[in-house]
Amino acid sequence: MKDRRLAHAPDIEERELFELAARLKALPEPGFFEFETKKVLQDFFKTVGEELRIAGLAESPSRAPGLEAGGLRIIDALARTAVLAELGDPEAPALILLADIDALPTPGAPGGMAHSCGHYAQTAVMASVFKALAKAGLPERSGMRLLFVGAPAEEYVELPRRMELKKAGELRFLSGKQELIHLGVFDKPCLVLKYHSMEDSPFRELTVNGGLGGFMAKRAEFFGRPAHAGAHPEDGINALSAASLALQAIHAQRDSFRDEDHVKIHPILSEGGAVVNIVPAKAVIETYVRAWTQTALADAAAKVDRSFRAGALAMAATLRITDTPGYQPFIPSPALGEILGRAALEFEASDRIDFQDRSNASDDVGDVACLVPTCQLGCSGFVGTIHSKDFEPADPSRAYLRPAKILLRTAGLLLDNQGSIARRIIGEFKPRFSKTEYLATVESMFSIRDFREA
Repeated sequence: MKDRRLAHAPDIEERELFELAARLKALPEPGFFEFETKKVLQDFFKTVGEELRIAGLAESPSRAPGLEAGGLRIIDALARTAVLAELGDPEAPALILLADIDALPTPGAPGGMAHSCGHYAQTAVMASVFKALAKAGLPERSGMRLLFVGAPAEEYVELPRRMELKKAGELRFLSGKQELIHLGVFDKPCLVLKYHSMEDSPFRELTVNGGLGGFMAKRAEFFGRPAHAGAHPEDGINALSAASLALQAIHAQRDSFRDEDHVKIHPILSEGGAVVNIVPAKAVIETYVRAWTQTALADAAAKVDRSFRAGALAMAATLRITDTPGYQPFIPSPALGEILGRAALEFEASDRIDFQDRSNASDDVGDVACLVPTCQLGCSGFVGTIHSKDFEPADPSRAYLRPAKILLRTAGLLLDNQGSIARRIIGEFKPRFSKTEYLATVESMFSIRDFREA
């Protein structure tokens, strides 16, 4: 009888990893519309399931979650385009391999879309780690559940389009992980591993358990009154002037922010008038407000609101402020990060690993980390500038294979000895919110407020 507990150590199938990364990279799609990416992942996990069945490690793959404790289950009816693959007892604690699957509208890229944040790489890496762990029989040996989660819509863009999906009842939240939290993917005991691509740097090769800031999104619409810009401008109310004053007021606030809060405000003027010989009747500012703590974020957001109102008041314009929730600051699990660091040191010298990284960027993994223990590996191997058309892998071995091996080793440490380390980390974790509190907090950040300042 074939031993279902494979004796060999798990390993990454290098050629398959590189091919999967190339396929996904060639399919850049916006958040909640990653339909071709979804199909590639469905096909990949169907193949994994068949290989496990042939090897005697699982029953035939099923799309019905929870029907067989030993079979690979593909769950693909959540959050429009999310793809989940699951092995093990559906009620067991889970090791979740989390990946983003969306691309980003990128100026100058073919078709205006590109994987300029490298999400395709993390998806290929995590899918390959899942397969290696599954073929080595680690979920069965540990008594834990193994779950790949391909999450849509990490990039917080195209919000009007997403608001239409929300109004139509297809979504409750505007980011993939927020929607998956709402749908219960992280309800059962679990811990989460994630990977993100980085540009090459002379100072570091890896970051281990780096943190991220939080943010919220604001849209300010200034409504004035049109008039002939040459003959009778005095009869109009210049909405563009109101917006310009608001921008200057925001800039004047910068001295009021504490350095340690890392507040970042980066507005754009997305609308400023229809034609040059009519006093602008409408102008629109869109901005993110970023900070490392919720307290600092709330303070900065209030100052931005005052600045919007000041511009409107000065010009007697009408103002509408629309708020949408961004992401929570990412505070990773120190206990989980210690295991990730131990694995990373097997592949990279300590002086090439940054254990103290904290970025002003944001990611909805911060929302996940409020609820369950979570950590992230950052890995170089890319050239160009992230979020630009020239962000490309410099070396597939460093960009894809190295993080896959580090995360595979991390998972092995967590699942060894019946998953004792993973179970301890899960048991000792103290969430920042209950799920109910979290959902209420995010919901409360959706708002539309009108001000008639004249």
